[in-house]
Amino acid sequence: MSRPLVPPARERSFMKLPDALQYLDPRAPLPLYLQLKEALLRVLQQGEWPEGRPIPSERELSQGLSISRATVRQAIQELEREGWLMRRQGRGTFPTPAKVEQPLARVTSFSENMRQAGLDPSSKVISALLEPASPAAARALRLPPKSVVVVLTRLRLANGEPLMLERAHLNYNLTPGLLEHDLSGSLYEILTRVYRLRFARGEEIIQAIKAEPWLAKLLGIPRGAAVLFTQRSVFTDAGIPIEYTERYGRADKCSFRVLLCGDNPQIAIKEEAAGGP
Repeated sequence: MSRPLVPPARERSFMKLPDALQYLDPRAPLPLYLQLKEALLRVLQQGEWPEGRPIPSERELSQGLSISRATVRQAIQELEREGWLMRRQGRGTFPTPAKVEQPLARVTSFSENMRQAGLDPSSKVISALLEPASPAAARALRLPPKSVVVVLTRLRLANGEPLMLERAHLNYNLTPGLLEHDLSGSLYEILTRVYRLRFARGEEIIQAIKAEPWLAKLLGIPRGAAVLFTQRSVFTDAGIPIEYTERYGRADKCSFRVLLCGDNPQIAIKEEAAGGP
């Protein structure tokens, strides 16, 4: 049976901590730092420590639980690596903001997803140009090498906070005059309303990379921080490629959930965070 690691003389201080942290067992086979990590994770998942406020310091947790600071530090570092906590220099350690869930089973826009999540979407247009297609864009759009395409680079934000950098490549023959429109809003809304393009299906490749200095500066994250790099291709119901987009999403804001549907060969995917132009 587990027992609280708190002497009676310090019970008042200890009771200020969440109930989930009250019982740790040094005799259990699970190392103490992992017990603490799991207890801290339950507290975070239950929302007992709100966003925007620091969690108790290493010293406060160490004294309140009568365990070493090294044990506390190891548990917190594990949760930082897994994206549950983030350390801010000179301010403390904070719960990572909740992620926005977006279904990938259908093609949706960033603006639509953010509004459904109760967030205010916005975009900062970094560049909007006609350029020769890169080899990757030419392959995805099924165009001859160096064909002219629309290249739209935008920083996508929710409630004013950067979530991802997107670089969309579009077939110019399907979207003549696109650069004359206001591209700070929903690109999909323009493509649907003005160009009558219907998005029937999409394909997406996802991989993890490290943020280079230029990207880290745009996203407001540390250099070398984890970033989810995705390559999305979107097609009409006739199979004609409309768009090829490269996205760099903050890993502390984005995660993907895959739902396996029994014997059904189709896989439904959910992304927790911002996505889609």
